[in-house]
Amino acid sequence: MSEVGANKSRAQAEIVSPDPINENASRYEIIDTDVHFLPDWDVLRGYMPEPFKSKLTRYPLVGADFSPQYSTGVMGTGQDVMGTARTAEDVLKMMDELHTDMVMLVPGFQRPQSLYHKSWVSVLSAAYNDYLADKVLPVSDRIKAEIMINHRDPAAGAAEVKRVGDTPGFISVYTEYGGNYEPVGTAPHDPIFEAAAERDLAVTIHAGCFWQQMSPIHQGTRTWTELLGIASVGITMASVGAMIMQGLFDKFPDLHITVKEGGFWWLPEFALRGDDFYLSHPGDVSLVERKVEAGEEFLTKLPSEYLFENFRFSSQPMCLPSDPKHFQMLWELCRGEDMLLYSSDWPHATFDPPNWIFENAMISEEARVKILSANARNWFPRLR
Repeated sequence: MSEVGANKSRAQAEIVSPDPINENASRYEIIDTDVHFLPDWDVLRGYMPEPFKSKLTRYPLVGADFSPQYSTGVMGTGQDVMGTARTAEDVLKMMDELHTDMVMLVPGFQRPQSLYHKSWVSVLSAAYNDYLADKVLPVSDRIKAEIMINHRDPAAGAAEVKRVGDTPGFISVYTEYGGNYEPVGTAPHDPIFEAAAERDLAVTIHAGCFWQQMSPIHQGTRTWTELLGIASVGITMASVGAMIMQGLFDKFPDLHITVKEGGFWWLPEFALRGDDFYLSHPGDVSLVERKVEAGEEFLTKLPSEYLFENFRFSSQPMCLPSDPKHFQMLWELCRGEDMLLYSSDWPHATFDPPNWIFENAMISEEARVKILSANARNWFPRLR
């Protein structure tokens, strides 16, 4: 590569700093559905039983993480580039700075489902939920949160939903999905979905990617773009596919699944392939656990119908095509106006302010209102 070419490539690859928040943000109700909350570890330990309280003196490692510091040149993982929210006061300060009217807090921990011991996930989840219920949610109605669970132990996950599910301020159940454990959409996880459905709670699945050491695919990756940018799309499609094809929504037809940080523009391909393959080879659906239990042979609807009826997607990361007409095509095919929930991913390095919503002439005024708040209010039963 010539020196000129190298300089151009280097300039194109500079880390993008967020632009100032568009001044129009203050004119709209904004519900941010993906804000990461990271309480102080010693504070969380105070909510843990023994022996965990004494033994877990720091956040347990998940092993062999690949850090984006190699690509950014900045120490750390990019988790707190925009700041760190450890208290309700921190959250409210951030909200005022970003003109945000309501937030949905999600755990800021790195891949909790990948902790070595299942019991650690359950203990951490309970401590996190208790801290929210005790010190955060009562402070302001503007702060909502998701119930952290251990989905690797479905009985424990369901028990946690039942334990704190009626607490005001919790509006969804939260877990992550990754490449080294069974997709959360399979039948063994039904106790979790049943507990959520009984309490009018949506269920959030958040990208965990292929970066875990125990995943065979992890061993073949070399860059942060593979691990976070590209792999998350593949594992998202696999997780959504498991939910649809294994009859989750025939058993729980009103269940709402929110997918966060798993991409969005792949929906048309998924819908077309899902319908085509299912219509060509529907026979094995009768063999999945839920259909055997129900004595049913086929799905009640086409895979694409479940996709657009039972799922909604976080807007972050919003990767914009350079050609506006391509954006318009994708927007229509993906039904962006109805399927997206605004999310910033604050405070991570991938932070998305709502500027793209205001600065894109192809997004109508009605669509802006929907994405920024109305879709969330209609989607989460406890926000209606």
